[in-house]
Amino acid sequence: MTVGTRRTPTGRTPTGRTRCRWILCLVAVGVLLGATAGCGIKRSAAQAAAETTKAQTGIVKVGFIVLDTKALSEALGLSFVDSGDASAQINALAANVNSRGGIGGRTLVPVIKVFDAFGDNKLKEEQLCKYFTQDEKVFAVVLQGQFQANARPCYAQDKTVMLDGTPYPVVQKTFEQLAPYLWQPSYPEYSGFMDGLIRGLDKTKWFVGGTVAVLGIDTPDNRDLYSGQVAPAMARIGVKAVDVRWIDGSSGASLQAGQDQAVLSFKAKQADRLVVIGGQRLAAYMMQTSKSQKFAPRFAITTWDSPEFAINNYTDAMKGAAGASVSPAQDDVPERDLPFPSGAGETACIKTLAAAGQKFAGRSNARQAVLYCDAVTLLRQAFEGYTGELTAEAFRDGVQRLGKEWVSASTYSSSFDKGDYAGANGFRPIVFDPACTCMSLGGDVIPVARQ
Repeated sequence: MTVGTRRTPTGRTPTGRTRCRWILCLVAVGVLLGATAGCGIKRSAAQAAAETTKAQTGIVKVGFIVLDTKALSEALGLSFVDSGDASAQINALAANVNSRGGIGGRTLVPVIKVFDAFGDNKLKEEQLCKYFTQDEKVFAVVLQGQFQANARPCYAQDKTVMLDGTPYPVVQKTFEQLAPYLWQPSYPEYSGFMDGLIRGLDKTKWFVGGTVAVLGIDTPDNRDLYSGQVAPAMARIGVKAVDVRWIDGSSGASLQAGQDQAVLSFKAKQADRLVVIGGQRLAAYMMQTSKSQKFAPRFAITTWDSPEFAINNYTDAMKGAAGASVSPAQDDVPERDLPFPSGAGETACIKTLAAAGQKFAGRSNARQAVLYCDAVTLLRQAFEGYTGELTAEAFRDGVQRLGKEWVSASTYSSSFDKGDYAGANGFRPIVFDPACTCMSLGGDVIPVARQ
């Protein structure tokens, strides 16, 4: 089966009561919540023993979340590029892993759960966590579309390894607090990345002739990130924000009020460049709000802001946008700039899936598949040649042994150095090209500073 590329701009503009419903739905899918650090995790001998029972003799169960956006798309008139049959992709990848010795000599048994993005909330994500950790007793879970602040601490408390494929910003202190359970094979650590973003924007001349404002969800991590990374990085290139607005993300009403107030303030201060902190489609949400108030800034946009989604649904607002791409498949990078597939990781992933009948017309159609590839590949490689009990600590040791040998299928540059929990270590500048309605690569790979 070949997955074809399809774009269907809807032209629908929520207003009034419909607009409020649109806001509440975005809150429901968790796309505006900032990363929240969990409590430190301490192991006891009893907990360690309980953890090892999750890897049953001869098999290892791994949970896979398949995100269903159909109801969300129909309710809000949003467009999502077809990413194919995720369950078939997962089964094909599991079969390939098992043909190569499995996970630490055990057969990988995928436990697939479809998760409806429409009406998402903390309770649903906690229920999903308990399904995997208590009902199915999986050793690890591959996260997709999990944006609620309680999700990752839930898995960590149940001693379950997370291979997080959600574009959810995580800073180093959160990784360390949830260690050794939370891993992001396909993304870099967020605070080091944001420092690099400013350097990338400088290289593409995005700041030149503009007046910059900053917007973020009001969390301690986001405020620390701005004061510790973003503001100093801008100062080093002679840029200072004329306005910084923090929005209460606890309800739809507070989100709308914060957005409206931010637009009024930005317009009054004549800001025409906007840097968004925290990702999770806050930029896309601001594009909708800005349109209704006739405010058209140039956006700084990254993989965490889902450029492909923004292009498909808010094309006009993307004019003048520039930023940083971690994942070309998620960022709508054209094949003229980067042939598909490219690199050892992406090529191996696409070849494996093609052999099982899973083919893709373009890179954007494979954006979810390459994340699943990263997760299962890291599990297999971390336990390659390992004969002991499967534990999170053993996984950590295996990942650290990989080091620079880690080759991601979804990123430009990857490695795991000691103390790293995020596998991407570089990004490339991108700029919106209206001729192709895509994100054109604007430069070579820029390393992400380790925090």
